[in-house]
Amino acid sequence: MDYKKFDALLKKHNTTVYRVSKATGIAPSTFSDWKSGRSSPKADKLKKIADYFEVGIEYMIDADTTSLALYGEPAHPKKKMVPIIGEIRAGSPIITNETLIGYEYADIGNSEDYFYLRVCGDSMKNIGMINGSIVLFRKQQYAENGDIVACLVGGDSATVKRFQREHKRVLLIPENEDYSTIELSTDDFEAGEARILGVAIEVKIKL
Repeated sequence: MDYKKFDALLKKHNTTVYRVSKATGIAPSTFSDWKSGRSSPKADKLKKIADYFEVGIEYMIDADTTSLALYGEPAHPKKKMVPIIGEIRAGSPIITNETLIGYEYADIGNSEDYFYLRVCGDSMKNIGMINGSIVLFRKQQYAENGDIVACLVGGDSATVKRFQREHKRVLLIPENEDYSTIELSTDDFEAGEARILGVAIEVKIKL
């Protein structure tokens, strides 16, 4: 988070960290950690702050390439080069195109267990996945409810959405009210018509 922008918003709205803390449920000590650089905000907390000030989440991000952790802290302190293997639709599913388009650093353990995809579209913008951002995924074919997943739909099309399983129904839920939920069944996964490619753990935005 660009803390200077946060300070500017406090002054503009004539408010305090304490008031923002009370409204968002984020502890005052957390703001202190962000200000000192001891930690960085995750996407969900950044969105709460952006919503409080009625600004876009992208406004709160640093001027340079910025990472938003989606689930916990990076697994390993040493940066590794991870391939960007193609693009994925944050909107309606598109035909997959696993073509290497570059590399990006990531704080991970074994780089072979991860991959990046570049986001096309804005169906996940409410958690910071804006058009052109790149998302780090951990390779796995299962997901827990609430995970952000890269998922094959219809055998050869891919999309990124929030995963939710309800008995035999599987919902791929957008983070933008302008888009509809994609509804699948567990039978689709068993038949190979749908498949989870990985779970998102970080999104990077280049401004």
